[in-house]
Amino acid sequence: MFSEKIKQLRKEAGLTQAQAAEKVGLSARGYQDLELGATPRGDTLVAIADYYGVSIDWLMGRTAVREVNGVAAPAQPEHQIIVESEVEALETVEPLLRKVISAALEAEGVTLPCEINVLLTDDAGIHQVNLDMRGVDRPTDVLSFPMFDLEPGEKPEAGDEDPATGLVPLGDMCISLERARAQAAEFGHSVERELSYLTVHSVLHLLGYDHVDEGPMKRQMREREEFILDKLGITRETPGSPEI
Repeated sequence: MFSEKIKQLRKEAGLTQAQAAEKVGLSARGYQDLELGATPRGDTLVAIADYYGVSIDWLMGRTAVREVNGVAAPAQPEHQIIVESEVEALETVEPLLRKVISAALEAEGVTLPCEINVLLTDDAGIHQVNLDMRGVDRPTDVLSFPMFDLEPGEKPEAGDEDPATGLVPLGDMCISLERARAQAAEFGHSVERELSYLTVHSVLHLLGYDHVDEGPMKRQMREREEFILDKLGITRETPGSPEI
């Protein structure tokens, strides 16, 4: 229970194990052991609870309610975000995707736990997916495959869950990391910003947003994208690694 909670918190924060370890004063190996099921010492438990702003009781599975700064806060839905990669990427990419997807779902008011599958590939890979799934013979930056026919602002409802998992299968996305890098260089901002933008863009597609016109629909989608990215603090000026 504890190991799953700290893994969840770390991924929500977009941290690697090494980064999380540094934040709470542990060695990278020590933090890894905790995520593998080791029992925390009392001082370590307090440090982790303080850093993430949650109660010790929640960390230890004694309550379903998170405590943030002494104020009861409802637990966020535990989405299952499955990331597969056909290309080499830094270990920071997967936590970034999880963080951005979770933030986008929260911003859109999605309260049911969802399952989203993400494929990271290159231009050749997304070209093939585009051809196979859409009959379009060219590469692109991101593709989205929603499972539901939603309208913008509409959310999955109780009963949409897969009975086998209890999760709403919201859909799949495919992102060309090669194209994200090229577009980041073209637009003059970080790869993190470009990858985050493409991810938010895809989540909104899964939730029924579209940009088939150059008018209200496109403006509505762009406004939501910028709102979510601003809330995350990921702006065009945000510095980031050029190596993603």
